[in-house]
Amino acid sequence: MMKEASLLKIFISVLFILIVTGTINLLFSIAPLYQQMLSLLHLLTGILSSSIAFYYGFQHTKRTLGFRRTMSVFIGSMAFVGFFISLVTGLILAVTGVTEAYKAYLTVHHFSSYFCVFLTIIHLIFHWISFPLRRLKSQDSRFMTLNLDIYKSLLIAAISSITFLLIVILMNSYTSEIEKPQYIQNYVYKYGEGKFLPSMVSTEGDRFIKKNQIADSQECIECHEATGKQWLASAHRHAANDPTYVRNINLLEKKKGIEATRYCEGCHAPIALLTGQLTTGGKHAGVSGTTANHEGISCMSCHGINQVHSTQGNASYNFIEKRDYLFQNTKHKWLKKLNHLSIKLRPQQHKADLLSPVLQSSSFCSSCHSQFMEKSMNDWGWIKMQDEYLAWSNSKFNLSRDTRFSHPESKNCQSCHMPLMSGADMAANETGKINSHYFVGGNVMLAKQFNNEKLFELTEEFLQQDKVSIYIVPPEDSLAQQSSLFINPNLGVDTKHPIALYRGGESKLSVLISNHGVGHNFPAGAIDLSEAWIEFKVIDGAQRDIYSSGHLLDSGSIENNATVYKEVAVDKFGKPVWRHDLFNMVGRSYINYVPAGATDIIDYKFTVPDWAVSPINISATLKYRKLNQKYLDWVRMKNVVKDNPIIDLSRDVLSVSLNKAHRIR
Repeated sequence: MMKEASLLKIFISVLFILIVTGTINLLFSIAPLYQQMLSLLHLLTGILSSSIAFYYGFQHTKRTLGFRRTMSVFIGSMAFVGFFISLVTGLILAVTGVTEAYKAYLTVHHFSSYFCVFLTIIHLIFHWISFPLRRLKSQDSRFMTLNLDIYKSLLIAAISSITFLLIVILMNSYTSEIEKPQYIQNYVYKYGEGKFLPSMVSTEGDRFIKKNQIADSQECIECHEATGKQWLASAHRHAANDPTYVRNINLLEKKKGIEATRYCEGCHAPIALLTGQLTTGGKHAGVSGTTANHEGISCMSCHGINQVHSTQGNASYNFIEKRDYLFQNTKHKWLKKLNHLSIKLRPQQHKADLLSPVLQSSSFCSSCHSQFMEKSMNDWGWIKMQDEYLAWSNSKFNLSRDTRFSHPESKNCQSCHMPLMSGADMAANETGKINSHYFVGGNVMLAKQFNNEKLFELTEEFLQQDKVSIYIVPPEDSLAQQSSLFINPNLGVDTKHPIALYRGGESKLSVLISNHGVGHNFPAGAIDLSEAWIEFKVIDGAQRDIYSSGHLLDSGSIENNATVYKEVAVDKFGKPVWRHDLFNMVGRSYINYVPAGATDIIDYKFTVPDWAVSPINISATLKYRKLNQKYLDWVRMKNVVKDNPIIDLSRDVLSVSLNKAHRIR
């Protein structure tokens, strides 16, 4: 009896702390750091109370099993069931984290906890009511194992809890290694007073960012394994060690100095820019071995953004440092585990800091996927360059436009380039899916460069989703006979015109390129580098060539008469800017693309020779590659580019009967 009474005092004291910490975190808004400490205390007391509860429950049940108070026993048993469910769900949440996928467990945890408390109170009331009066003659109280001395146990528990919290505060203060910004001294302000000009990036107080606030993506991957695995393969991660970028950033530094690289690195390598490395004595991200080169667009490069200044681009965003969790800056192994546990138990601050609403908008992507050049860079004047945001905003997928001309399903950049896919990750939603961090687009070269076949397959599949289609308009038979007999006009509705080609005569065919599924121009991005073109072939029944356009020459270049979708930039002397040295660009001599929702018509003329054999087989293929051959050869003079795959985006074929030309008399 005395042992049971001692256990009950300890159990009630620990349970009291458990209820208080849980209630405060659930119902009151306090500083996040204190919420995290209370969550750790809540978990600790939960584990401690569970070990006591099972032993006490066994002792209590053994003593009261013979009592004939069925309702009291039933309610007590149900209270214990509630406690058990609360314990199990709490432990599950401690392991998995309070995530979207497990939010139902959190609801059950809350409900079962207060269900247990409520039934325990009812159990005590029933015990009081049903306690036999005759037994009061032999004992002083209806509660044999509970007396007023309980306040001493409660006081000890409260003091112990406060001591625990104070120890945590002191450990957090004395084990944190505060990192100072490690920017290069004597920083040169070449482009004005702003630290990051000519990039449009801003930070609070125009301050440099500490490295641990924007780098160390591997720490993110420890919890976000599936998302991190995708990012490791992505073009974002390889934005700085891409051999084409390395070639161009070194050219820019050579021609205009390292300060000019700030223009590029606000998007390609924010780590180098925001930590103050891009000045005399520093290293840009094109230098192998640097953190900026290794991580490219790190996790925090995007998740640290809380505002977009404008949709004109050139890194027009504001970066804000995240708030620290408990033991955020420690290097002690076990304290770092407590840091991760704090994030799992109280992810609200983590979400608030790293999931700004702007991340879900197309304007967020515009900060780097739109671009312009100013006089300070090209020594000429302002010029607009790529602008995928403007192209999207004018497309049918932007429902803010006139709904009569809009797609029934509104889509933003993330809808296509970050679709939901299955992933075992703490960021998974209730269906177990995460937003893809492969950022699949048109860069098939990088997937091959870093030997990621999974990403290559996804990119190839993405490009071949029939969002851009090609169609050969069948040639009508211009010599088909007409009849003077009456024909019901309704019969002509579904009637196709006869098609045919004739030997010896000039034939004309039209090919249609329809951009019906891409949310912006096709092609998009740096179209001074990439090439999309039509390969058009005509062969006879004996597989002999009659006409060809868009084939590759021995040098790898496309033959000159092909229809190519690309851009040719020019400098102030009218010479082509073909090395992607955009700091020389002042205009364009040629640009060809298909806007979203538009169709391009290309006409081909050829003569069918007399020796041709029927049928005439016509094929038209829309092809794409990330790099044109001239630029690729230039990059390969300094860097290794393993492969430059050519992808067939769409294809159409047509077989036409061949007739002998004749005159109608």
